[in-house]
Amino acid sequence: MTINQDRLQVFFARFPLLLPVVTKLNEAGIPFAIGGSGCLYLFGNERQPDDVDIYLPDDKHDEADKLFGIESYTYKSEMENVRNSNPQGDHSIQLTSHLTLSSDGKTYKISLNDHVLSHATKFEYEGQTILLLPVEDVLLIKALLQRGPEVNKHDIEDIRRFLAIQPNIDRDYLKSRVRELGAEGRVGNIFNQE
Repeated sequence: MTINQDRLQVFFARFPLLLPVVTKLNEAGIPFAIGGSGCLYLFGNERQPDDVDIYLPDDKHDEADKLFGIESYTYKSEMENVRNSNPQGDHSIQLTSHLTLSSDGKTYKISLNDHVLSHATKFEYEGQTILLLPVEDVLLIKALLQRGPEVNKHDIEDIRRFLAIQPNIDRDYLKSRVRELGAEGRVGNIFNQE
């Protein structure tokens, strides 16, 4: 899969704080990867993102908060428990780590580890090296959450639409991640193409 260059320009124009944030993270040597709807958008998904999720390794979030002079908070919902912080106090950019998803009595811990980073997509923009979370991980998070219109989300629909335009995801990697998390029951047949 390749990144759509026109969308790259739109994405960075839509989020003017993004380039300064990733520049600062790079200068500090803090690993990161952009995930969520921003990642899917850059690979061709039609829906434009409302914010940018920047995933950090769990052990680097304190360092990132210190770098930006900010404090983290924990977002909790029925299904999610995640550490977030917002560089420059702007909620359009969100630093994220310690993501734990819960459903049907099971807990799934998602972290930006070496295995995930080794499958990330790397690109250069305005002299900065930027990583995108593997699309398989973005889709997997959506498959674990399965949020619907009642919470203004469209997780299953997003997965189906993305697979319609990008059917050649790395299914072996996706299966390895599902196994790693013990999420076979939760994910079920969501990724089967009809």
